Amino acid sequence: KKDPTTAAIDGTREITTAVIATTISLIAVFSPLLFLTGATGRLFNEFGVAVGGAVLVSGVVALTLTPMLSARILRATARESRFSHTIGAALDGVTARYGRTLERALRRPFLVIGGGAALTASAVLLFMSLKREFVPADDRGFFFTFVIAPEGATAAYTDDYVRQLEAIVHRTEGVRSSFTVIGFGGPPNSAFLGTILDDWDVRDASAQDIIGQVQPQFFGVPGVFAFATNPPAFGGFEAPVQFVVQHRDFETLVKGMDTLVARASTIPGLMNVDTDLRVTRPELIVTLDRDRAEDLGVPARDVATTLQTLLGGRDVTRFTSDNKLYDVILRLSPEERATPSDIAGLQVRGRNGTLVNLDAVTRVDERIGPRQLNHFNRVRAFTLSASLAPGFTLGEALDSLNTAAAEVLPAGSTVELAGQSREFRESGNALYFAFALSLIFVFMVLAAQFESLVHPLTVLLAVPLAVTGALAALWLTGSTLNVYSQIGMILLIGLVCKNSILLVTYANDLRGRGRDELSAMREAGRIRLRPILMTSVSAIFGALPIALGLGAGAGSRRPLGYAIIGGLIVSTILTLYLVPAVFVLFERMRRRSGPGVAAPPDAYESTGRSEYQTIAARSPASVSMEAS
Repeated sequence: KKDPTTAAIDGTREITTAVIATTISLIAVFSPLLFLTGATGRLFNEFGVAVGGAVLVSGVVALTLTPMLSARILRATARESRFSHTIGAALDGVTARYGRTLERALRRPFLVIGGGAALTASAVLLFMSLKREFVPADDRGFFFTFVIAPEGATAAYTDDYVRQLEAIVHRTEGVRSSFTVIGFGGPPNSAFLGTILDDWDVRDASAQDIIGQVQPQFFGVPGVFAFATNPPAFGGFEAPVQFVVQHRDFETLVKGMDTLVARASTIPGLMNVDTDLRVTRPELIVTLDRDRAEDLGVPARDVATTLQTLLGGRDVTRFTSDNKLYDVILRLSPEERATPSDIAGLQVRGRNGTLVNLDAVTRVDERIGPRQLNHFNRVRAFTLSASLAPGFTLGEALDSLNTAAAEVLPAGSTVELAGQSREFRESGNALYFAFALSLIFVFMVLAAQFESLVHPLTVLLAVPLAVTGALAALWLTGSTLNVYSQIGMILLIGLVCKNSILLVTYANDLRGRGRDELSAMREAGRIRLRPILMTSVSAIFGALPIALGLGAGAGSRRPLGYAIIGGLIVSTILTLYLVPAVFVLFERMRRRSGPGVAAPPDAYESTGRSEYQTIAARSPASVSMEAS
């Protein structure tokens, strides 16, 4: 037995390489997060900086403060406690069983590698079967209701129906209060109803459940169209589905809108399908008979000015009263401009100052037109918006709309995404790029650390296993691929590479002492099993609160915990066999391709267990000479 100070120094020397490699690898994993842009970048830039800084400090602490505390605090005692004895016996049993199974696995490395490849291939099927979305729905303690009245409706008309909606909301259990804004978005025929719910810990129903209760009642209110929506975990107040269709011809665009809206309404998972292009606004088209107007001496400008002044109103002057400034607007009273026929009674000055009725020189036609002309990237467009039914993800909605658009839209139409839908597409591409960039960074760091291009590949074999485990966990829990679960997979790169680094660094150290690849990896597996299990179990328990999602606002981050826990469990178990098998195979291939390795690959099999223990106890030089 060594004294605590010597033991701490020797232990630190033994793990220094592994700690440095693991620390630099983890920092390299989070470096790509600094380059993310958009909503995803705003969410995870600080996350990458914080975790990278914490990893750097923890690496320094592991090589300085921890050994010092171990030498001062950990003292050998003559009598072990019952707890320490039980845990030690259990770990000894696990180590012995792992040693036996590892020995059998290393005798058939191709079988182990084939099993790992088959398991990794299943990740493709899991990836294709998982639903995709931007962020999971979360209970934020409130929801919004958008109200649309018929075109031309007054603020009083909209207010009457909004009060009926408020009555529905207030008699629903779990609702604390509400507020209403008439004319939300500009015109008086629109309104916005915000509903504040009771605290999360005093109500049984979630925000989505309450929406499911009030929405059918909203549909029963005649005269307005009202739809409730649960706002996303972060982002604006718009509906999650924002599908933009562009076409240069307006009439063709309107026809395409009608067919696409009709088709989208049949998709089961889409709710409250609507567009921002509404050709429902009443219009009066005044056509000037220029020949008749010229005969009567009526200028076209006078006709336009008269209509603008008497119907729309015109500021003519201002006056001051009690230190307040008032605008004077010239316009007909409402009862004199209530119907289109009232235009016929208007008069303008003709030749020699005579009064001429407008119906003598104009023709008035009634029709409907667009409320506004929308453009997207300088091209006329409309945006189809929709909410999502529970269980229907944003990825499924966009896939369905793309299929429908390809079938029903007229030729020359193009589609784009906006809002949360655009963020969903861009964030997915950015995170996949960050994942690939993290792998490249880790490979470069490990290649410099090991001075080899082979061993980094061995270490990175843990990543496909971790991804498979993460996808399997998401599939078993019914979760989705989203921003949080994808960040969890990036985090797994650093977490699972740590296990491989512990095995490979110690095996390389034993190879440098003269051991053959088989005995070196067996010994590395036996010695490194405990730290691998300790760190993996600690990380799993650290991610457990995130996976449980306890507390208000924690539900959307559950996929992050699922991905970390599933990836760590699968990778930790399988890495203990796959990495040693690949290490032994690569070392044999390298030995056969060049000289310099003293021990033959079957050195251990040619000796009994007692003889191997005798050889292992000798000096490296004697082991090399005897093996030769």
